[in-house]
Amino acid sequence: MTPLRIGIAAVFLLIAVTVQTSMLPQLAVAGVTCDLVMIVVVALALARGPEWGAIAGFIGGLLLDVAPPADHTAGRWALALALAGYIAGMIRREASAGPVGPLGVALTVVLGAAVSLLVYCATGSLLHDPAVDWGEFGVRLGIAAGYDVVGAIVVIPLVLWVMRRFVPVRERRVLP
Repeated sequence: MTPLRIGIAAVFLLIAVTVQTSMLPQLAVAGVTCDLVMIVVVALALARGPEWGAIAGFIGGLLLDVAPPADHTAGRWALALALAGYIAGMIRREASAGPVGPLGVALTVVLGAAVSLLVYCATGSLLHDPAVDWGEFGVRLGIAAGYDVVGAIVVIPLVLWVMRRFVPVRERRVLP
């Protein structure tokens, strides 16, 4: 891990948390918005692997847990996004023989949305959060997955391009 890449990932996460908590609530459908932080976590996991995905997910989730207007127990988003990031990174590792195509990226985003929302709701149920409504889970998941795939069309290529752009000299391959 280079300090430059860590700094770039931190900037992406901070921008995602800021936009998600300040601007995206105005675009909510049935109380669901685009999970921009999860998309950035998936992009970082696809760019660098499961370790980066888990760490980025934990940090991004923790930022969401403490950023106003957080009205839930801290740590729920951190756990949910760490698992989603780790799973996305494992998909990258398994697909390392060839590139993950657009359909693979879209399915990874949908899986990340499903895992993060399921873990967030499950921990809310365990903590007796009155905002958790399992009757609406399927509808919320469908809306979230649709929003996230649309957001991923813009965010993931940008994050992947920037993360590839800042490759340390010792990691670059010398072409024959």
